[in-house]
Amino acid sequence: MIKINLLPREERKRHAPMNTKLLLAGVASLAVVGVMVYGWIWLSGEVSRLQADIQRTQAELRRYEELAKQVDKFQTEKKRLEEKLKVIQALMVAQGGPVRLLDEVSKALPNEVWLTALTRSGKKLDVSGIAYSNFNVATFMTNLGNAAPLISNVDLVVSEKTTVEQVPVERFSITMEVKDGKG
Repeated sequence: MIKINLLPREERKRHAPMNTKLLLAGVASLAVVGVMVYGWIWLSGEVSRLQADIQRTQAELRRYEELAKQVDKFQTEKKRLEEKLKVIQALMVAQGGPVRLLDEVSKALPNEVWLTALTRSGKKLDVSGIAYSNFNVATFMTNLGNAAPLISNVDLVVSEKTTVEQVPVERFSITMEVKDGKG
């Protein structure tokens, strides 16, 4: 429906002219206040979200620190066990050495030679004993020299005449180098 104002002009209500600058300033102020409120609400939300992220990250960090402690503990245990395994393997490798060494010395021993001492220090083996003659000591040294892969550098240190239970014998001392490990 259309409305027509038929009142004469003088009787019509006059509206006071509005100041457009004032109106624009008010609208602009409201817009700025609205943007500031929106920005404050958005920043508050971001702060809350970031604080929640920080708490979640700190909780994960505490959990990972516990896991790291367990990993360190397991690595320490692993190192300890690996050291034990190395010792066991070294013992297993070397366990045949003394048996083979004594077997070679026993094979090299002539009938008229008796051993009184057998001392090993590192790669050096000292053998002391008695024999009926120097020829028996020489035969023993030759036989030891023939055990080439295991025994080397057989040297006579001392050979002297002595008596044992009123029987003249040769007291001797021999040194040699012994191969380590499985040798």
